[in-house]
Amino acid sequence: MSPPMDDKPERHITVYVCTNLRVSGSSCAGHKSKAILRALERRADERVVEGHALVHVRPSVCMGYCGDGPNVKIIGGDFFHRVKMDDLDTILDAAEHLIAAKDPA
Repeated sequence: MSPPMDDKPERHITVYVCTNLRVSGSSCAGHKSKAILRALERRADERVVEGHALVHVRPSVCMGYCGDGPNVKIIGGDFFHRVKMDDLDTILDAAEHLIAAKDPA
């Protein structure tokens, strides 16, 4: 069933974390990107507004920067390389800023 026309559509933005594992050479998974993915998912879930997650975190295939991993891409926004646990709030802040900038409120 479709929502009523006067309901405001859910606002969110997607953040992708590369979890690609290469057999040889450097890769995001080899740089602990799956731990980054899980931690970013948890942190995003803690930032729920009015019952809705603003940032959806998803795993991704190779982004083409294997030597600079872990790599994280905000759809419509910044690309982060060599991501560490200390960077998670910065990434979520940047994603939420994009949502606020697009909100016609």
